[in-house]
Amino acid sequence: MSAKYYGKGDHATGFIGYRVTAMVKGEYRQRYFSTADDRIRSQDDSCPFFKRQRLRAEILDAEWLAESALHQYRQFVTTNHSSTGPYNGTGVHGLTCQWTRDRRGEWQAGFAINLPQSKRAEFGRRGFRFFSFRTRYYSEVWEMCVNLWADFNDILEADRHRVLGNPPPPNQFAELRRHLNEDGADIPVEKLGPVFAEQRQKLKDSRIKKAMEPVTPAIDADSKTHQDLEHEIVSWFQEEVTR
Repeated sequence: MSAKYYGKGDHATGFIGYRVTAMVKGEYRQRYFSTADDRIRSQDDSCPFFKRQRLRAEILDAEWLAESALHQYRQFVTTNHSSTGPYNGTGVHGLTCQWTRDRRGEWQAGFAINLPQSKRAEFGRRGFRFFSFRTRYYSEVWEMCVNLWADFNDILEADRHRVLGNPPPPNQFAELRRHLNEDGADIPVEKLGPVFAEQRQKLKDSRIKKAMEPVTPAIDADSKTHQDLEHEIVSWFQEEVTR
């Protein structure tokens, strides 16, 4: 992004004035604002027409810069980075599903946050932070990681909440394990246990709750017919007695 001034003899074509260039959404843009005009008495702001052309060039440069920044931001919060591998993506840049070995050499599944350059010195100059499901449930790790990712990258609150509400399915880690094992990783199937621990607990709680609910006898059509018949018999008997 730039608004560059070319004086006499600076440009190969003899152009005098401002040239604005930008790369927006993968598209190269440029526009020229000539200051070689009969109305321009001098090549500086003392001439109103020169100043007008300079301001037009700088305003366009700022507009293209803002458009490019907005596009890059939207790409960051709505798409996977182009370098993201199969089954690693979470739908945003800088936050991925990963399998990695811990200090004991054991495989752990979790989410990794790529750190901006400004944050790397703060966290021991590592390029990422990794959070596994070993001691926390899946949803807890996702919430923690999304909030850190949003804080690190100055993400708007609306996008923070949208991403929080759209975690990748736990089964994606099973697919990622399969993919890595095909490349020779040899991740044991039991290492998927922590990934699905929350789902198993919810299923267990649901079964316990259902078992504790009072049982209400079902009334089928035949049973209701019998009840109606009994009522009719009792009513008939009472009428006969009072006669």
